[in-house]
Amino acid sequence: MMSKRIMAGRSTPQSSRRSGSNSSSTTTNTRGTTTKPTAPTPTPDEARELLEIKLTQLNSLLWCCYGDGNGWFEEAGEKHRDNMLWIAADLAREAEMLLEVSRRG
Repeated sequence: MMSKRIMAGRSTPQSSRRSGSNSSSTTTNTRGTTTKPTAPTPTPDEARELLEIKLTQLNSLLWCCYGDGNGWFEEAGEKHRDNMLWIAADLAREAEMLLEVSRRG
């Protein structure tokens, strides 16, 4: 069931939705995640550096979830597991975008 929710995307948390306004600084992609531009598009060299950082973060997060089989992920509870998988999906999506930018150089 969780894999179906991951594949379908996750809704934006209620607290981050803007009621009744279409702010130009906030966009919603097709997966329902709200993103806010925080910086200009990086150069290919900057994108490669950021990609390395994102992949290191993703690796550490997934190690905590699955890594040494210590059972912590199962004990975290459904809400925390769901949030961690959401973070992992966002990091993977960001890494994919950075890879595309890094290939331009």
